Amino acid sequence: MITKHYIWCLFVYLSVCLFLCVCQLTTARAATSVDYQKAHLDQCGGYYVDRLSPLLGTNYPTELYYLCLNGFALGYASMSKTALWSAERLTDKTVEEASRLDRVDNFHEESQLPPRIKAFLADYQHVAYDRGHLAPNGDMNTLAAQYDSFSLANIIPQHPKNNRGIWKNIESRTRYLAIKHQNIYVITGGVFLGSQIKKINGNIFVPSHLYKAIYIPSLKQAAVYFVPNDDSQRVEVISLAELDRRTGIKVMPSLATNIQQHAMRLPMTDQEIISGSSDKPPATLRLSVQNILSASWVLVLAVYDWLIDLFHY
Repeated sequence: MITKHYIWCLFVYLSVCLFLCVCQLTTARAATSVDYQKAHLDQCGGYYVDRLSPLLGTNYPTELYYLCLNGFALGYASMSKTALWSAERLTDKTVEEASRLDRVDNFHEESQLPPRIKAFLADYQHVAYDRGHLAPNGDMNTLAAQYDSFSLANIIPQHPKNNRGIWKNIESRTRYLAIKHQNIYVITGGVFLGSQIKKINGNIFVPSHLYKAIYIPSLKQAAVYFVPNDDSQRVEVISLAELDRRTGIKVMPSLATNIQQHAMRLPMTDQEIISGSSDKPPATLRLSVQNILSASWVLVLAVYDWLIDLFHY
């Protein structure tokens, strides 16, 4: 005869077994996640400062896909169906090589992602947004890298005036910094601030803001361009620590606290590029042959980008 005591003991036993199974599954998932990230960094850690990828706060989705592509790396979120970041290492050589390539648009769906989480070409049809690059096509120095930059995993819905205006200028000025300092690291991403997140076709999240974080090893300094994804043409230069405070993401977690908390000066205008004032006080500005040559090269790149874009928007 089954007694109440027997039923109670059976219930306790099954509850303990279930609890142990859940703990085991959770531990296995966490271990798999760590192994997955390690494999990513083993493959393309060179795109990150000290081979460490960004750290996300608890408010970010846990289903994250790490992608290694030619020329850059991505951290892709299944919830937004966009990458949360792209990572690049730019040098004067790669920027010069990239300038020789003609742009060939080849937007395509990302084959490394499962269908349930990836963006499709149809998602971007008949919408009021550009298909904006995180890792820019203009940074890519091989045909394979250029092709990968048009993967929809590297694309976000971007306001047309932002994409073709202030953001294009920021991309050009980032390449200028690579030419001037020979070696820089860049993390670019979109963030979703506010309680109301816009979507295109009810499917893909539209970032409220964009950022481009830049670290210059030779100066041991960093800063971030931070812009709203709208037509305002507004831009701020903030520190890595301030980006973390606003967004909950540590984009370059290995850097020392003093580097995280101080925002170096970044070029905001063409005049600053010509004068070389991005990392010097205004009173100490002096024109140099290197600055003039670097600025001239960047202006040539900007004009080239503008001419190419006339045929692609």
